Amino acid sequence: ENWIHEAVKSGHPLFFCPTIFADALADAAHQFSMPVESLSSFLRSIHLVHVKRNAHMLRNNVKRHVENYVRGSRILDMARAMNYPPYHVARLIVENVANLTTGSSGEGGRNPAGSASSSGNKKAVTGAMREPQRVLGDPSILKPEYRSSEENGSSSSPPISRLATEVIEAMRSDPLYGPKQDRERQSVGLEHEEMLEKALEAMDIPFETENDLRIKGTARTPDVLLSTPVGMKVPKRSSTSRKLLLDGNEEHFAKGNVGEDDDEEYEWKVVCWIDSKAMFGDVQTHNSAVLPQAESFVHRFGPGLILYWFGHAPVDRLGDGHGDVLVTGWKLPDEFMLPTGGLATAQDECRGRRIDREFAKMQDE
Repeated sequence: ENWIHEAVKSGHPLFFCPTIFADALADAAHQFSMPVESLSSFLRSIHLVHVKRNAHMLRNNVKRHVENYVRGSRILDMARAMNYPPYHVARLIVENVANLTTGSSGEGGRNPAGSASSSGNKKAVTGAMREPQRVLGDPSILKPEYRSSEENGSSSSPPISRLATEVIEAMRSDPLYGPKQDRERQSVGLEHEEMLEKALEAMDIPFETENDLRIKGTARTPDVLLSTPVGMKVPKRSSTSRKLLLDGNEEHFAKGNVGEDDDEEYEWKVVCWIDSKAMFGDVQTHNSAVLPQAESFVHRFGPGLILYWFGHAPVDRLGDGHGDVLVTGWKLPDEFMLPTGGLATAQDECRGRRIDREFAKMQDE
């Protein structure tokens, strides 16, 4: 954690070059015995806090940043000097120097009336950032007072504008932010939601997905709502099992406990829903963002479980919503207790028939 904070504070070169980013993470992952995916997720969460804290500094100095760009300052160099993501600096410049609007197709286009920023049309800017060469490639896209900027700064080959050239360069240099990274995170998130659903299906635990609930008109839903509550075996808050640190051993950390045979250190907690998080559960992100969302689920559906696929900080440092929000890492637990007292396990070859009998017995009662 200290290594990440120091890297963020110093504006380490890894934040401005994907190759350096990959190499630095590989070295750090080896040094700290932590999976690269977990370290990358942890780093982005901390860096995102840095971005939000300093956003006002970027916005409060828009005029100066635009003037520097017009005079020839390179967007990527400006980002390095500000210790701010190249993508966000490029977006700021585009918002202020280009005439953009949203056409009927929802894509970025020209707007003689003014910038997308002044009209509040963020969608147009997003469209331009997704296709900078197409939308920003013609120098005439710039507002008249900024067209002189095409004569300064980095050289570009006509008919591609300097603005498009530098926006593309900035986006390619940013390892954390931009349309590509957004798509990748969304894809990883969906992939792990599917993994969760398949794991529950393998245990024959019935559930409804977020899409199922939305079709019913349910708002603010977890990824999975169990059709009937189940029990999850967890270490008691007072046991030493709660104080484990992430040690890089996925099998060890996935269990999240020690002394597994000592039942006195464990208790069964009710789980009504499960929310999949394809990220590392660091303390700040969990307590400030994930936990409030989870508590809203508790109010609607009862106690539940947060599954951090890339691991998490020690459980005793993560808020648990007065005991109603459980946390686990790396994978779904291997067993759950059914309302009848039977166990649903992924290893039971006859689990389907047995669980059917359990639920039938529960309905009869």
